[in-house]
Amino acid sequence: MFHGHVLSSIVVFAAAIMAAAPASARNTVFGIEGTRFTLNGSPVFLLGISYYGGLGAPREMVGRDLDAMQKHGFNWLRLWAVWSYREEDVSAVDPAGQPREPFISRLKYLVEECDRRKIVVDVTLTRGRNLPDMQSHRAAVRTLVRTLSGCRNWYLDLANERDVRDARYVPVEELRELRELVRGLAPDLPATASFGGHDLDEKEIRAALNDARLDFLAPHRPRHAGSPGETQEHSK
Repeated sequence: MFHGHVLSSIVVFAAAIMAAAPASARNTVFGIEGTRFTLNGSPVFLLGISYYGGLGAPREMVGRDLDAMQKHGFNWLRLWAVWSYREEDVSAVDPAGQPREPFISRLKYLVEECDRRKIVVDVTLTRGRNLPDMQSHRAAVRTLVRTLSGCRNWYLDLANERDVRDARYVPVEELRELRELVRGLAPDLPATASFGGHDLDEKEIRAALNDARLDFLAPHRPRHAGSPGETQEHSK
């Protein structure tokens, strides 16, 4: 089953390989049950926004943005842990994958604020200038899992558009190693990887779910005027 989200991206639900944990001290527990996402054990449809460079926003702006999201019925946002543009770098980790202040603290604050508001956060990593190799990628995964260990309202996008054959490219073998690393550090944390600008064929789906052992898939559908109208047909 597929469920769409903004910016022509869709999420493909895989067979459940984990159950949602009951909410205890946390406000929001994100999980997977059967073919559905869950919040605190109840099925949920995720509708959200891209908040790519959100770690550069001051706290008062973050609060206003989250208020606006909730007002309009959004319950999910996508946030990059490595984000830079020209001379501005708001990455939560450095090129070695180690914590980078003040942005690692901003990441924790933002995820905790979303936890309080029952908002799910996609925390995204991407291979490239800010995360140049597998060694730094592994270190970044450890940093994020350690930093956000007190929250259960997030999942990790291990590699943005991991199949694009440029600096973003992460082979299936490395993707599986990263997924297993997450499982060893935080067994209940869902993890995925996104795919760039095309619908996945059966071979790609099997490789991602069976070989890389992702919990679900997040392909970025083709970005053209007719794409939204095609989503249902490509999401069966």
